[in-house]
Amino acid sequence: MQRKKGGTGKDRKTLKAIQYYPGPNEIYKLIIESEGWPYVEKREFYLARDRALAALLYLGALRISEAIRIRKSQFVEKKNHVLIRGIRLSKSRVKGKPRRIEYRDVRLPLTGEREPLTMLVLHYVRLLKGDRLFPFSLRKDKNDQTVGCKRAWQIVKALLPQFTAHWLRAFGEDYLYSEWDHDIMALSDYVRVDPRTLQEYLRKRHEKYPVV
Repeated sequence: MQRKKGGTGKDRKTLKAIQYYPGPNEIYKLIIESEGWPYVEKREFYLARDRALAALLYLGALRISEAIRIRKSQFVEKKNHVLIRGIRLSKSRVKGKPRRIEYRDVRLPLTGEREPLTMLVLHYVRLLKGDRLFPFSLRKDKNDQTVGCKRAWQIVKALLPQFTAHWLRAFGEDYLYSEWDHDIMALSDYVRVDPRTLQEYLRKRHEKYPVV
């Protein structure tokens, strides 16, 4: 297995290691059945928070650094979905060019097979008294790593040890790609990722296509 810098460290699984893409029902079941982090105090609240984090990564195809910036005030309830407005994207810096600040909206479905995952997010939002969903410190440690992101990676690993936060994002993008008739340009526009980069996140097995 190849190793890639970032995530939880040297043991981070890369996208090339993904052999199976679980559907939303399976992801929901794994989240619900997991014991997660061994909290001693306020376990019900923190477990709800951790489940919401994993669900958001999948539903929104989000990076960890994007998810932990989300605030309760960004949520707007619509007829058949919940809109999260203006999520600030984390883009890699292009050498020699300034980092661009971009935003995107995410829709959490209130119908269909992904709706139970949306309910995990809304359950936590209703428990939350403050505005920030995941108030982890975003300071840098001595190794120039963002502490808040590192903690979030650890939470996801404890909740879903068979996956990584990076994988959940890939699963979310692949699901939308399939549901949107394999329209990679529509997916690219929604998740704000270049189609050439996005191709690395999607299944390309011939079995997914009908015989012609």
